[in-house]
Amino acid sequence: MRLLLLFFIATTILYAKSSLMNEENVVALVNGVKITKTDVDRDFKKFFPARYLHSTITDKKMESFKKEVLDELIEKELLFQYAKSIGITFPIDEINKNIEEYKRTFKNVKLFQDTLSKLGWTVDELRNAIYKDKILKKLHDKKIEVNLRENDLRDYYDKNLHKFEEPEKIIAKVIYVKNDPTDPEGRSKAKSRVEEAYKKVKSGEDFSDVASKYSSAMSRIKGGDMGYLHRGMLEPNVEKIAYAMEANTISEIIELDIGFYIVKVDSKSKPNQLSYDSVKEKLAKDLKKKLEKEKKEKLLKRLMSEAVIVK
Repeated sequence: MRLLLLFFIATTILYAKSSLMNEENVVALVNGVKITKTDVDRDFKKFFPARYLHSTITDKKMESFKKEVLDELIEKELLFQYAKSIGITFPIDEINKNIEEYKRTFKNVKLFQDTLSKLGWTVDELRNAIYKDKILKKLHDKKIEVNLRENDLRDYYDKNLHKFEEPEKIIAKVIYVKNDPTDPEGRSKAKSRVEEAYKKVKSGEDFSDVASKYSSAMSRIKGGDMGYLHRGMLEPNVEKIAYAMEANTISEIIELDIGFYIVKVDSKSKPNQLSYDSVKEKLAKDLKKKLEKEKKEKLLKRLMSEAVIVK
């Protein structure tokens, strides 16, 4: 009976697609409920102000972002319909109070209406949007929210110790002299320059001063200082040598196709297991977010499988 009902709904909506989807402004139907281009544009502008759009985003990228916004609107509509189907409500009087309070922040009603108009809203649309957000919040609290206990956190920590380990790291400075591939003499010029720099640091000149003068890398403005480095942050061949070095030592000249390196390792630290108490607060936030995301995705997957969505 349930499958028959779903088939009937699907057939009805798909039959109506030609007329509904041809209506100007309609971009999707979610179980027969319209989502419009205005809805998409309105949500899109929340994240990308017009001045930003015109200067930095290509038309292709803009369309990609709008597709993401449409997908999010479809998900919200599905969750809203589900919330209503299980009896979640919110008093309209409370929403009207919210609007009246918001209205009082303006000097007069006209200014309030003009502001809404500029944002692309009518009062009724604002009321409906607030209502939907309130319903979705109650749905989250009832069906999605995860409340973790102390033993939940401790159990996760104990079973995932590797996730709470600070990796081995070094503090290093680097001189990099680029080999210009467009110059036939690029390699010999770079080699001569790095050898000159190497002689200076080996004779006792300050590494930072030499890096500032000789290095091609942007780190030269900080005397070649790369700060704390984890594995994967340096060119692999350079990293292998750097991590094999002792603290307070300077490497030989390292030659690669892209140029030459000299590395100074200032200090090293071994991997360190972070204590439960030091990570507990962040773990509580991250694990709660992770589990709630999983619950929401599972619910949406089920709702999607039962829905009739036309785009």
